[in-house]
Amino acid sequence: MIRITHIPKNADGYPADRPWVKDVLFNTAPCPSPPNTWQISCKDGKVQVFNNKENVQFSEFAPVQIDNNGKYRLSIGTSPEDNIFGWGEWFSSFHRKKSQFTLMNKESPAPLQSRQTYSNIPIFYCSQGYFVFLLNSHPTQWSIDPGKGCITVSASDGLPDYFLLMGKNPKSAMEALSRLLGRPPLLPLWAFGLWVTSFPQEDQEKTLELMREHRRRGIPLDSLILDYHWEEKFHNFLWRKSLFPNPSNFIHELNRLGVKLGLIFTPFINHKVSLAKKTFMSLYNQSLSKGTLLEDERDLDGYTQGIKQRLFAHEDAPWWFGKGGMVDFTNPAASQWWNKKLVRLYQQGVAFFKNDDGEYLPKDATSHLGISANEFHNLYGFYYGKAIYEGMQGLDDRRAMIYARSVWAGSQRFPGMFLGDQIPNFENIKRSLRAGLNMSLLGFAYWTADCFGLNGKTTPEIHMRYAQWGLMVPIARYFLRPKEIDSTRYPWSHDPQVEQNFRRHAQLRYRLLPYFQTLGWEAYLHGIPILRPLFIEFPDERETYSVDDQVMLGSDVMIAPVMKKNARTRKVYLPKGTWFDYWSSQAYQGGQSLDIPTPIDHLPLFIRGGATLPMGTPMEFIPKGYHFDHLELHFWPPFQGRLNFRDDDGTTIAYQSGEYSEMGIETVLDKESQGIVCTITKIKTYAPLGPKTLGLVFHEVKLPPEIQVDHRMQKSFDYDLQKKELKFSLTILRDSHQITIKGILT
Repeated sequence: MIRITHIPKNADGYPADRPWVKDVLFNTAPCPSPPNTWQISCKDGKVQVFNNKENVQFSEFAPVQIDNNGKYRLSIGTSPEDNIFGWGEWFSSFHRKKSQFTLMNKESPAPLQSRQTYSNIPIFYCSQGYFVFLLNSHPTQWSIDPGKGCITVSASDGLPDYFLLMGKNPKSAMEALSRLLGRPPLLPLWAFGLWVTSFPQEDQEKTLELMREHRRRGIPLDSLILDYHWEEKFHNFLWRKSLFPNPSNFIHELNRLGVKLGLIFTPFINHKVSLAKKTFMSLYNQSLSKGTLLEDERDLDGYTQGIKQRLFAHEDAPWWFGKGGMVDFTNPAASQWWNKKLVRLYQQGVAFFKNDDGEYLPKDATSHLGISANEFHNLYGFYYGKAIYEGMQGLDDRRAMIYARSVWAGSQRFPGMFLGDQIPNFENIKRSLRAGLNMSLLGFAYWTADCFGLNGKTTPEIHMRYAQWGLMVPIARYFLRPKEIDSTRYPWSHDPQVEQNFRRHAQLRYRLLPYFQTLGWEAYLHGIPILRPLFIEFPDERETYSVDDQVMLGSDVMIAPVMKKNARTRKVYLPKGTWFDYWSSQAYQGGQSLDIPTPIDHLPLFIRGGATLPMGTPMEFIPKGYHFDHLELHFWPPFQGRLNFRDDDGTTIAYQSGEYSEMGIETVLDKESQGIVCTITKIKTYAPLGPKTLGLVFHEVKLPPEIQVDHRMQKSFDYDLQKKELKFSLTILRDSHQITIKGILT
């Protein structure tokens, strides 16, 4: 990591003019040296990056140009073969080509997502192996021009200050970036389950009936988020009695059903209500709960307190439910005041909050830090999320989490986020995939692409295809609407085939819970996200850099969602090696693009040859204190892989103090016996955690003449001749077990 700056710094090393930097940066200690094939030269404001191995220069950062008005311009040289990515949650592009854009956070519903977004972040990645992080939160203008061979950025305020973070491959560069900005902690285990939000909010009994219907139909569910009208005023955090007459009983029944509760809010304390705006929203968007149109939703007491204590960044900020004081979360007193209001709800049983609307800061706002509104605007979502996350974190040893719409650099330390509002069509599936890839590349491990989007009716086909994609992202949530508004969004809408499609893929998600857990640990330890662009795993294959309609779930699972109407095949690029269709076990040779059959009721899903995939069993919900006492390990040819599986209490931050177990699974080919040797070792034991029994499943193998477990014959096993699948169980009795399977190689 190298920092190039023209900014005078305080004694503590932070810029004197930007006090926010100390909050955004997690670690300013030097990263490991760049790969020894690189050389960095800095002279007279020019930065040159050389590849010593080939003795060629591949990037040049030109001297900064500053005009008489203080506006600066920086040009970064690129080569024609460079691939460029980044700049935050953009729906319109992933692999960047010639383009111009401005980084300024805005509310960006589906019709506007081709030109703006909720979360703009001044970080980009070049396939030569480096990230650039411009340490400037003002709106900046960027231009990419491959013809001229440069990326240009200009800013109307602030002086040039940027980090250059390098790695020998994309993963090591991502580790360097995450070392600077911080890595995501583990979510509570239940957060990997399915979530739901009903929009607008229905009453207590209808909401509970929806939860019961999930249980009756065997469709898993772990979390419910209540939409805005759960609350009587915006925002006094008191239950709206007309919809929730008995909140304690409501939460008790949710707990009995195994459903965690989340509540939504915005950062405004209302002091004005616009009847015209509410009427428009009621007629056009149907977003008001029944009977709320004429209700007075002003929190005048809270507003008076905020004014008196100077807790607002703006006293009259407009939003879509009126006008209010917009809380200044750079002010510790304001954050404490807000979080104090939430404590009673946490104590009542609320599990988390969805912090919506971080993009509205007016141009004449102020900040406790003394920064201008222009500088504060893009940072607002960062401080908003940080305040709510740390307020929850300070209660006890529970794992804190939020659910933010607007974020900035460093927000990955406060998971998770949702990708704003989409509508149910194929274009929005692709947009959400691009946005997710963009956020993953910057180290955001936990985001969601809402099944069906916020608004709009589904067809049976789009219901099935959207669910197949949306149920596999790091946080899975679906949106529904009251039946009288839209009856097409329930998992059981349309017909039995649609319902079974939703159930099958939801159950698959729960079966993959051990794998999601493993990927969560990888994000926590190394900063590598759960869903990844293909080039993160296959940086030496140039074809992977242009793929923006496929993703890797970890290192071993590839997802290729269907994004065209009536498609029964789709073109999939398979990187080099052998790949197996998850549903049929058909093998494909990689290094090429293939037309793959895509049945309407199956997500195109591929397992990388050599994978060891930890899986579990379907469940209705993930109970508190759940441990992976039984784990299923799936092995695919060529049976040469390694997996480290960690287990912890799934609820608290005790894992950060070493309270977890770890097991290593390694498979190698044994040429002499024409089979494999699998060694399972306890690396770290923390009672009572860790698998007690293992189910071992070997795919694509011959009927085995001999299985040995710790040099003893294993006589009990199952073999499916048609699937060429071998299964048997192992009880963990000691620190190491060795399984030898002879004569199974095809």
